[in-house]
Amino acid sequence: MSLTPPDKNPSLQEALESLFGTALGESASVISLPGGSRLFGAGDDSDHLYLLRSGRLGVFRHDEDHEELTLIGIIRPGEPVGEMSLIAGTQHTSSVMALRDSDLLAMPRDDFLHALDSRPELLMALSRKMMERARREAPNVTPNVFAFFALSETPILNYIEAVATQIRELGYRVAVIDKTFHGTTPEAFSQIEADNDYVLHVAESHESHWRLLSARQVDHVFLVADASHPPDARATAWEKSLLHRAPDLILTYPANQKKAHIKGRTRAWLDVIKPTRWFHIHTESLPDAARIARIVCGHSVGVVFSGGGARAFSQIGAIQALREAHIPIDFVCGSSMGAIIAAGLALGWDDSEIDWRMCDAFVTSSPLDDITFPFVSMVSGRKVDQRLEKHFGDQAIEDIHLPFFCISSNLTSGVIKVHKTGSLRKALRASISLPGVLPPVVDDGQVLVDGAVMRSFPATMMRNTHLGTVIGIDVTRARGVDPKSIAVPKHLPSWFAHGDWRRGPPIVSIMMRSATIITAADLAVSRAATDLLIIPEPDGVEIRDWKAYDKAVENGYQTTVATLAQLESPVTTLRKTGRSIHPDIPAFTPDDSYVETASEPPRQRDQGGS
Repeated sequence: MSLTPPDKNPSLQEALESLFGTALGESASVISLPGGSRLFGAGDDSDHLYLLRSGRLGVFRHDEDHEELTLIGIIRPGEPVGEMSLIAGTQHTSSVMALRDSDLLAMPRDDFLHALDSRPELLMALSRKMMERARREAPNVTPNVFAFFALSETPILNYIEAVATQIRELGYRVAVIDKTFHGTTPEAFSQIEADNDYVLHVAESHESHWRLLSARQVDHVFLVADASHPPDARATAWEKSLLHRAPDLILTYPANQKKAHIKGRTRAWLDVIKPTRWFHIHTESLPDAARIARIVCGHSVGVVFSGGGARAFSQIGAIQALREAHIPIDFVCGSSMGAIIAAGLALGWDDSEIDWRMCDAFVTSSPLDDITFPFVSMVSGRKVDQRLEKHFGDQAIEDIHLPFFCISSNLTSGVIKVHKTGSLRKALRASISLPGVLPPVVDDGQVLVDGAVMRSFPATMMRNTHLGTVIGIDVTRARGVDPKSIAVPKHLPSWFAHGDWRRGPPIVSIMMRSATIITAADLAVSRAATDLLIIPEPDGVEIRDWKAYDKAVENGYQTTVATLAQLESPVTTLRKTGRSIHPDIPAFTPDDSYVETASEPPRQRDQGGS
């Protein structure tokens, strides 16, 4: 080990290497820590100073609200471990675990404290490091080493090579390592990681010894399964025993099954694997390989759709503009009417199909004119049920090609219900069940109503779903109840003759708006979770004005085109670069005066970070 002469301001690594290279350093012991194992836990006595030589360690704090540990910091080669508690003379306040196979040097506490007496430059360097760690608001924990483990006999190496090619197209250096690297030392793995932006480990189904080693070197694991075969619960249990984090699941399909997912097979795999996320991939599809590459590198795009009744039609125009701009879409979610539109996007409907299905379901005739005696709601909901069945059939959420979720509000438990699996039709029905307007959905003994009652714009949920850009299309601020719309009809015969009754009586507007109104603070938090915020202003479109479809769609299209024109970098890089585009519009203004007084399109501004 090299000796570094003491100087007034040595780097921490230089000071530590100098310390461990002295006679005091001879008392240090070498520790080899397998990935996934613990170095020390919160509450343990602080009796050694550690120097990480190779590998990577994670610092974890116990989350009192959940029975799990939260990653709060990363320790890389050349950095000390445990110095804060050692100097303070306290027990460790956090737990440290190996994220890779790691080698460390450990110096006893007394030898370390003796060294501090004679080496003030070491104390200064350690103090700088401790202040740096204390100031750090969030650790740089972006994963860059991934494993792909095959669960089926179908080889996956060629497919992962295709993913790596797409990662290189994004401008990154990437290494793909397979069983030929079995026996590689922690130092060699560290060097491969240092030489590349991303490292992909690949293990075929029969390579048990390699995947045992590989599982200890990675940040995250994708389990890859052939969807044409059922899961083997016993074999899968062994795979999961290797992992110290929940995996993602990739279900693969041959090219001739573009939309023919095997009915019920996804559910079986989810029950066995219990993955964090799952993806349906066609192995010969270049766009699917590019999608996995974006997800790995944090360039994926998730789109969030808000509720808003008929105003949500603006989001259809936004989809058209995003597609024209060739912006990839990898995740979608929505609330209330936004959930309906998000589902069509996730199912792969093109612009013409979205158009005719939305018009057939909501525009050609009102879905809310089957008025009934209001025991629980103004309308019976039969027309809505029939139209959802017509357009979404028996589709299961877990089988949708793009990852999708929607939300409803659980009146029984008082929490948000996130629909990621099960009947799509039933989830959408719950998400649009405005209290008092549509009957609620009762599912597993729980009463579910419109998602917008608790959260009209679930952008924070999308932000926690992936590492890439979050696009929000939010119409919750657009003008709500026009005083004219709640005026009692003066001539009921004319009201019926003109068909205005099909929109429901004026009380429907009041109920819809009252059930979904949110505070400015809540809306501001949701909007802050987006990297690209699009706010259509369909002026004159009332919340139940289903006939204003064309006007709303056009407004959403034009607003999105104008917003995209403000971008100085690709949408897929916004979150990576810490830049966001948000309209300079307040969450709420009295009587929506902004809409009334604006004489030009809303200005866009770069807010620097999201």
